[in-house]
Amino acid sequence: MKALNQNHCKFYSFMRATRGNWRNTLYVMCGCTPCPYGQDPLCEGFLMAADADGSLIIMPVEIVRQFTGESIEPSECRGTLVRKTFEAVFSRYIEWHTLSDSSCPLLQLYQEAGR
Repeated sequence: MKALNQNHCKFYSFMRATRGNWRNTLYVMCGCTPCPYGQDPLCEGFLMAADADGSLIIMPVEIVRQFTGESIEPSECRGTLVRKTFEAVFSRYIEWHTLSDSSCPLLQLYQEAGR
């Protein structure tokens, strides 16, 4: 039950940051087969927004689809980034907000949010 409540809180924060519309995000495409971080099954990507103080909010596409029941299309978002570009542009943010170089930084940013 705790994980479900945490997901609800994270999703609420995400929706506040997107003004209630997941289309107001950047779609971060992983596009790697196999996953360089060993994720199995492969993720569908992540949606990224910023909260009121500019901190990144990362949400897995799978979670957004579960909560909204909608198909998440990259072309409907404000823009798209490939994972490597995200990691290059936000390298310092990732360095300060993740714990491990061997795990997916996007998944870590999602999992660490709100803890």
